[in-house]
Amino acid sequence: MGNYGVRKVLIMIGGLLIAFVMMQFVSSCGTANVNKLFGSKDDSYSALLERAQLAYDEGDFALAEELANKAYGRSSNNGDAGILLGNIYLSQAGVDIFQVVRKLSTLSGSNSGSSSSASKCSSSSSSGASSSNALGQLSCLLLNLTDADKAALGSEKSYPGLSSIGITKVYVPSEVNDTLRANVKTLGALDKGIRKLCPFVSRSLVLSQSIDERHLSATICPDQTGTSFSSPKAHISFALLHLIEALIFQQGVLVDGVASSGSSYTGVQTVSTKISTATFSSAASLATTLTEFKSVVDASFDTTNAKSQLALALNGLIMVSQSFEAAGVPSSVTSVITSQLTKLKQTASTLKTSAGGTGSDSTYQAQALKGQMNEAYAKALATKINSQCTAPNTCTAEEKTSLCASYSSISQGVDPTKVTKPTICP
Repeated sequence: MGNYGVRKVLIMIGGLLIAFVMMQFVSSCGTANVNKLFGSKDDSYSALLERAQLAYDEGDFALAEELANKAYGRSSNNGDAGILLGNIYLSQAGVDIFQVVRKLSTLSGSNSGSSSSASKCSSSSSSGASSSNALGQLSCLLLNLTDADKAALGSEKSYPGLSSIGITKVYVPSEVNDTLRANVKTLGALDKGIRKLCPFVSRSLVLSQSIDERHLSATICPDQTGTSFSSPKAHISFALLHLIEALIFQQGVLVDGVASSGSSYTGVQTVSTKISTATFSSAASLATTLTEFKSVVDASFDTTNAKSQLALALNGLIMVSQSFEAAGVPSSVTSVITSQLTKLKQTASTLKTSAGGTGSDSTYQAQALKGQMNEAYAKALATKINSQCTAPNTCTAEEKTSLCASYSSISQGVDPTKVTKPTICP
């Protein structure tokens, strides 16, 4: 996590969220004898949990995890141990709860201005599809994935049809599975926390909207919501775990379009930029390149697979929004999430209507997220196609058909009110 500054004076509404979270998470250890607790042989649930909390407060996350897991297995009424484990795994993932909340609040109130770090992130991705997306800024502010992390999230694949713009290999995100999560240290820690907390999350308010197989598994996520625990704490931790996970997947999809530092990988943004600036000898050459670029976009923004990074990034953001709501956090202070989801659902509804009302809502929402991320690319490609097929250049009927088919696929999910398709396309 980068140590970015926050506003000297947080906007009032952001302060309310921070105060709310602090009330839920600041430990009140009182005057307990630390030495006695750490040296205690009492292995009851309450004693283990208290010792685990003290270790967590002292920053000894390994000991805290060991003790909290013992407590978790000691009682069937173990929700508070699950909550503590969620926070422990957030810390092991390098997540500072209050830092995340402050930055979330800052971006939710961005109409009041932006921090210097937010400006840095905004400008660094200004040429990318996420430049107008506040979630891209949040990802930039909170994450600093290494090349080893990115190598675990995806791989380079050959696309010989892009040779005309000097590219032969493009980074494509992989399907999400247990191996992928284990190979990215931060994801591995987040996954442990999600599995421990999932049993205590509302079925009706939160999990009923999920496509995540972990949430749907009776083995991983048995319903323990009827036991005694702090529901607001559980849902806030669940939200934060999913927020960081979703932002990691977003960076996997937009490998060269989110992070504040440069990427050593060639992703969709780099390919789009090269196409926009290249000079093509003929419309046929442009058509070949766009056909290959369509394949890159389809692979990177996979809207048909519930295990794709795109689908799980979207699902994670829905879990964040629903979990904060279940915890009683006012939606106005998390508008950086809720406003994005509202726009996506509106676009998804339009897409579903255009398709005749068939298919799942989650599929159309994934298409809408793809469109939101690709909006800038679609605009640039429309301009490129128009310039290539306008006199004195000419495009044959076959070339026009190919160019329009590629454009239609690449721009899938883009809000039609924001992007004008090429003039040659019906």
